[in-house]
Amino acid sequence: MNLQESFQKYFGVKCEALYQAPARINLIGEHLDYNGGLVLPCAISLYIKAAVSLRNDSLINVYSLNTKTGQKEDLFRIKKDSNYGWANYIYGVFFVLKENGYQIPKGMNIMIDSEIPLGSGLSSSAALLDLILYLTSDMFSLNLSLETITKLAQKVENEYLGLKSGIMDEAAIALGKKDHCLLLDCHQFKYEQIPLSLGDYTFVVLKTNVPRSLVSSKYNERVDECQKGLKILQSKYQINNLCEMSVDSLSDVKELISDEIIYRRVRHVISEQRRVYDFVDALKKKDIPSLGKLLNESHQSLKDDYEVSGSYLDTIVLASIHAGAIGSRMTGAGFGGCAIALIKKDAFINFREKVLDEYHKKTGLHGEVLMVDIVDGPSRIK
Repeated sequence: MNLQESFQKYFGVKCEALYQAPARINLIGEHLDYNGGLVLPCAISLYIKAAVSLRNDSLINVYSLNTKTGQKEDLFRIKKDSNYGWANYIYGVFFVLKENGYQIPKGMNIMIDSEIPLGSGLSSSAALLDLILYLTSDMFSLNLSLETITKLAQKVENEYLGLKSGIMDEAAIALGKKDHCLLLDCHQFKYEQIPLSLGDYTFVVLKTNVPRSLVSSKYNERVDECQKGLKILQSKYQINNLCEMSVDSLSDVKELISDEIIYRRVRHVISEQRRVYDFVDALKKKDIPSLGKLLNESHQSLKDDYEVSGSYLDTIVLASIHAGAIGSRMTGAGFGGCAIALIKKDAFINFREKVLDEYHKKTGLHGEVLMVDIVDGPSRIK
């Protein structure tokens, strides 16, 4: 039974429209978005879809085919309530739209079907937020720009859900462009579309199949640690965020920050920002070996200095290098989830077999290796 048929069976009416939004990977620049830095994500061909119809009352009636659970809430009574569960991501959108002066005149039936694994590091939550904002704008002619969708989605995460996230995930998905990555300045919200032309090479996604919850993880702890480092550096430097510091200043930073843990967090941020610049330069030159080297360095920094990797991510990254990847690193917030690897296209089948075999032998888990396309952002598909 497809999404439209499932919708009609559950809600008793035909769906009026179908929408989709993609997942994302971040090529490099991890944990820099909330530190005001440059990041380099792109949207990928894993989708979350929604079937929708308007109602004659003010109910927002939602159902997930993935969890087989639904929720109903009056549009005008939505509040911050953990009892909404997964539907918080949908109700949070309507809460924030109302808080920001947008008029939604009536309720909707919304059925969700996602092929983006929850807690995978591929931004299933940001994809859902962007999707709901996009379809609501379209259904009610709100005329929200993609930039506005990005900012409102971040407000939902920050103000409604309580996650101290930056703007990267929402931007990567909303502003996604086929065969391009997004060089995004998270401090000024400026961006440039960079062509992703890798010739005989391609990025693949490595799934550990170890999920994690960002809100309950150490994500917010890392944000706080970076803020502590920033305050110390602001006693000497006139900076707004850590990413304004250069790699050349690290010896001075070491003298200023006596706490070893805070120093290592700051060192990751400063060195990772340098890697973003170098990565873009290598992309433009089509310098594949340099891309691989930067991926490996990024993972090492995330593992040792930022401590957001973990044994499963480290194992699948190492397995990918053993299987012939030019470079590999975790992607997303970490603490489980996914990694990416840069490989030769014609080596994919053999690469996948070797990675999955080594990963299973060392962890007992069955991972996945996915070939993905770089795609456009949210769209109406019917």
